[in-house]
Amino acid sequence: MLKPHLPKLGIIAGGGALPAKIVAACIAAGRPFHLLGLTGFADAAEIGREPDAWIRFGGAGRGFDLMKAAGVAEIVMAGAVRRPTWRNLWPDWRTFTFFLRLLGRFVGDNSLLSAVVAEIEREGFRVVGVHTILTDLLAPEGVLGRHAPNAVDQADIASGMTAARDLGRRDLGQAVVIHEGRVSQVEGRDGTDAMIARANGGVLVKMKKPQQDARVDLPAVGMRTVQNAAKAGLRGIAVEAGQTLIVDRAAVVQAADELGLFVVGVAPAPKMSPLIYLVACEPSGDQLGALLIRALRAETQNQARIVGVGGPAMAAEGLQSLFDPAELALLGIVEVLPKAAMVLARVRQTVADIETQNPDVLVTIDSWGFTGRIHERLTRRRSAIPRVRYVAPQVWAWRPGRAKQLARWIGHLMALFPFEPPYFTAYGLSASWVGHPVLESGADKGDASAFRARHGLGADEKILVVLPGSRGGEVSRLMGLFGEVVAMLTAQVPGLRVVIPTVPNVAAKVSALAGAWPVKPIIVTTTSERFDAFAAGRAALAASGTVSLELALAGLPHVIAYKVNAVSAFVLRRLIRTKYANLVNVLLNREAVPERLQENARADVLTSDMLRLMNDDAARHAMQSDFKAALKMLSPEGASPSRQAARTVLNLARAD
Repeated sequence: MLKPHLPKLGIIAGGGALPAKIVAACIAAGRPFHLLGLTGFADAAEIGREPDAWIRFGGAGRGFDLMKAAGVAEIVMAGAVRRPTWRNLWPDWRTFTFFLRLLGRFVGDNSLLSAVVAEIEREGFRVVGVHTILTDLLAPEGVLGRHAPNAVDQADIASGMTAARDLGRRDLGQAVVIHEGRVSQVEGRDGTDAMIARANGGVLVKMKKPQQDARVDLPAVGMRTVQNAAKAGLRGIAVEAGQTLIVDRAAVVQAADELGLFVVGVAPAPKMSPLIYLVACEPSGDQLGALLIRALRAETQNQARIVGVGGPAMAAEGLQSLFDPAELALLGIVEVLPKAAMVLARVRQTVADIETQNPDVLVTIDSWGFTGRIHERLTRRRSAIPRVRYVAPQVWAWRPGRAKQLARWIGHLMALFPFEPPYFTAYGLSASWVGHPVLESGADKGDASAFRARHGLGADEKILVVLPGSRGGEVSRLMGLFGEVVAMLTAQVPGLRVVIPTVPNVAAKVSALAGAWPVKPIIVTTTSERFDAFAAGRAALAASGTVSLELALAGLPHVIAYKVNAVSAFVLRRLIRTKYANLVNVLLNREAVPERLQENARADVLTSDMLRLMNDDAARHAMQSDFKAALKMLSPEGASPSRQAARTVLNLARAD
């Protein structure tokens, strides 16, 4: 007798024995069902009955209509489906619109299956797994037959679990063959059977992909697996207990016993250390990324695995960058246009690598012109990877609509300034203030005496620190201007010495442009030399940016200047909404640090500013007092900014 309290089950049947077992289980439980056979895959004789209807692989529209007409509430997909022929794949309109939405979106089986599940649920059905109906199919833990793995086999199984897990994480396959401690074969698009056929001895290890939806694609082994393994000379089969289907377990075990193979269910793999993908394209982001890597490793007892894109600071923390981000150090609207093709190519390369690596969380740092395109593409592809942005775009300064854009494309925003989260939470975006890592940069730990000694500078010589920026465009626009200022100051400050801290990617350009200056500057490129120079300096002339906070932390009075292409300046002036460009000034809401931008960035004005800071102790002390007031606003209680950021990232990372 049918039990009306059990929802009617729609069975989408492929090949093999599973559909017949589900039909039998429904009959035994008195559960109503509606059986759809996939043409070219399902076999009525194998199922033991004719399906209620046959549908093509590309006939989703008809299938949905039939299921709804039959009163189906839940759907299970069971049985093998090989790569379909064009005849089976030819889509009806409903399937065509589905494929159209997926165009260019997926790179792996898991992403496609997730989209299929979402599409079925969009139609009002609930997708259930085979194992929820055939509860005895899941492999138990332990040896399943007469033959047990020996010590060598156990070692191969352990290696195979790691290899299969990594293969699955990249959504490439579920199984590997391990032979004498080495991976001899990996599962590809042609499936497990084809992989086994290529093997010559070893152990088959099959694991669930970490991100795999158990409702639609659990790994499975059956009689054919055992028979093929024996032909290939394998010693045995190891599967993940509780996560692998064994079809006809009694027959599988009996066949394995007769053929001399062991079959063993191994405990589910322990949660792997988190895989975190970082993207930082500019030197300031590279420094933040390096601090974040250090904090992530501290929070995970050095277990976090870090991959992605970063510069020399992140490389020093162990990151192997996908490519050198220095080529992306662009400036202004006009400067970006000639390199648009290169930028987009790097975006595509990075997105492909993210999807291949399938990290537990993606963190992009600043550089929204580049990283925003990454988030946009992953959003369009419906990627399930948690996405975090570190450093809020300055919507309070310009382009407030970007807050709405971020809410569509990322899952969480980590802000550096305490006033930033409300700009984004108003659009429904999760945001938190983690503090500004400049506080732990070491900018306040410079050694003035050591710097002077290394470079032969007297204790009473006045040092001007010049910082023309970290991008090629900045350097090109500011070095000439700064050289004029240096020339004017040299005439009025006897014995003036000049130091230029810069970064490796523009050091050669800085050195070449400084060749025309009236005094030969000392050029340094390391972080330690940079901060020692700050400690030794009397005043600084700097390009606008995060460097102003470093100078503030070092207590070095300074002036900022900035110039961009005239067209870029024209556009930006119509977008900028804040009174100040300098971050110290933004925090204090007044001009504590002189800002000289565009037409106001003139040599005579800057020279006057610098002479005041060089000679007027009262002005110097007043600015240093303002620095302290601004810096107090940069860190929440409880932990350093980078540790706060690391904890946020780890909390947002998905579990295996």
